[in-house]
Amino acid sequence: MQTERLFEIVYTLLDRGKVTARELADRLNVSRRTILRDIQTLALAKVPVYTTQGKGGGVSLLDGYVLDKAVLSDEEREQILLGMKTLLPTGVASGRALSKLGSLFSVKNTDWIEVDFSRWNNPAHDREKFDTLKNAVMQRKALAFSYPDPAGKIIGRRAYPLKLVFQGQAWYVQAFCLSKKDYRTFKVNRMIDVCALPETFDAAHYTPPPVVPQNPPRNEGHIRAVFSAETACRVYDEFGAEDITKNADGTFTVDTAMPLNEWVYGYFLSYGDNVRILEPTALRETLRKKIEEMLKNYSEK
Repeated sequence: MQTERLFEIVYTLLDRGKVTARELADRLNVSRRTILRDIQTLALAKVPVYTTQGKGGGVSLLDGYVLDKAVLSDEEREQILLGMKTLLPTGVASGRALSKLGSLFSVKNTDWIEVDFSRWNNPAHDREKFDTLKNAVMQRKALAFSYPDPAGKIIGRRAYPLKLVFQGQAWYVQAFCLSKKDYRTFKVNRMIDVCALPETFDAAHYTPPPVVPQNPPRNEGHIRAVFSAETACRVYDEFGAEDITKNADGTFTVDTAMPLNEWVYGYFLSYGDNVRILEPTALRETLRKKIEEMLKNYSEK
């Protein structure tokens, strides 16, 4: 957060010339003392920022200061622009700030990458939910929402949101759950009726544990399967190229390691008749039994 704040201070000074420490504090939602510490940090980094006292005084940069020549290499400028472009869908970065940085860095093409984390079928709802979560994290506001338990029962929850995490093609919220009195990681897509509460909390009192997969793979085993030619795009999307062998007839043989549990049964069944399991035999047998049970659902009147 401090790094973002330091850049915002520099952008503001470049844009407006001179502002007071109080104006910067109000703009960045921090104390005046924090702004003064930030100014000292910038000065130590050899950014020519200085303050003047009295009427008409404030914080400003040395005339002629150019950000890109002073502190950032070409690669660092590109990394900053890429990072901000990636954050555009989250609302943390703005298109205006990106455009301004591109001008400051003398980079004309900032449109070479586009990122959208929302689902295809409901982007507006996803963005609204994400904005609520993002603002709650940044403003330290408690959340109320509903969430399914492992049995599928929808349960009301209240939590202090601490961090948004993107992992494994999905967004999660790390939070302190008030009902469980412990840290929990909630998958954003499963959170229902999310709303921020007036109640605030002190994030300094909470330190979430390192992010780990929601359900670490257990009982992982080797799987060998043949996929039809029609599944080419999905196969290359979901398996490593080193695990895939393209056969002469256009099909694909995949050798990989996967958890041998309920999830993997549903995964292979989602391919329908476009996959044939070769190994292990136990997996073949389990899928055969599940398919027989599925047939009963359609044969019984």
